[in-house]
Order: sequence, then structure tokens, then C-alpha cells
Amino acid sequence: MSDAVEIYICLEGQALKEGKMEMSNSIYDKHAAEDDALARVKRNPKIAKVAYYRINESGDFRIFYSYTNKDLASSKAEEQKPKPKRKKPRKKGFFEKWLGIGGPKTKVKKTKPQKAQAKKKATKKKI
Repeated sequence: MSDAVEIYICLEGQALKEGKMEMSNSIYDKHAAEDDALARVKRNPKIAKVAYYRINESGDFRIFYSYTNKDLASSKAEEQKPKPKRKKPRKKGFFEKWLGIGGPKTKVKKTKPQKAQAKKKATKKKI
């Protein structure tokens, strides 16, 4: 078994090698690494990714466990929800329509009845 494990911890938008690096001698298998990753994310929910590298006696290292915080990705998606649409204007109720109250006032152009207009035209032609 390996003597040490390197733990790389990075935040959102940060490269793995740019993140914080810690050493551990108490993590020996994937199960222990998974428990450690969950505990780290629980303490600091801003952590985006945790990677565990095994280091052997010759100095070579190999990744043996990686954890990505899925809760961070879902919270980002919630923040980018579309803006709410404008609400439709409220319709006038029965009494508002009947009494002509409420809402913007509109001018109604009064027109004379067609029969009266026709009689006026006819009387003008006779003169």
C-alpha cells in the first residue's frame, strides 16, 4: 500500500492543480476517500471538486478517487432562472364595466345615427 495521499481541493472555475493541496496518511481506500470528500463538502459547500492521488515510494502518483459537488452545479442553475413574465392587466369587474369606473378612461367618439345623417344630406341637396 502507499504511504501518502495527496488531496487536491478546488473551487468553482478553478483548475485542479491551482486548488489547495493537502497530504494525508489516514486514507487507504476509495471508501475512506469518499467519506472524507463528503465531510469536506459538508463543511465547505463552495468546494467544486476533490481529487485523491496515491503516491508510491518512487514518487509516482495516480488518481484513485475523484468527487464532484453536484449540489453546487444545481444551485448555479437555480440562480440563472429566466426572469418572470409581465402579468396581464387586471380585467374590469362587472360593476366597474357597468358603472364605468376603474382603469384608464378612454374617449368614445360620439356618432350621429345614420338615418339622421341621411336626412340632413337629403335636405341639403333639395336646397
